[in-house]
Amino acid sequence: MDEKSMSELLDLLEQKKNERSELFDEIGILELAIKREMEDAEASLFENARWTVKLEPKTKWIEEALKPLDEHYSPEEKEELLNKPKPREWNKTKLNREMKKGGEIKRIIEFAKQKDLPKVTIRKKGK
Repeated sequence: MDEKSMSELLDLLEQKKNERSELFDEIGILELAIKREMEDAEASLFENARWTVKLEPKTKWIEEALKPLDEHYSPEEKEELLNKPKPREWNKTKLNREMKKGGEIKRIIEFAKQKDLPKVTIRKKGK
């Protein structure tokens, strides 16, 4: 193994890693600028001939706030509303359907849902 060629390879590797890190930072800054532009315009969709940009709200669930649901379901009913096989937590898609029942169940589920920072999705059309 030639020490000089190995050192050159290692130096090049370090340089490329630094370049990658800088690119990731630049990409993050651009995505944040696009997201802010969408939020400032109160837009959830931007579309033109080349691009589709969606700003989609995200929901954060507070599992602890769902604990009172135990009182409203039998063990068999609850089993049907849990994720299978694991993790054994409430299936959020099924809970959203359960809100149609209204009343206390709807109130508990709505309380457990919190708005989180929106997610931006950017897609280039065509090739």
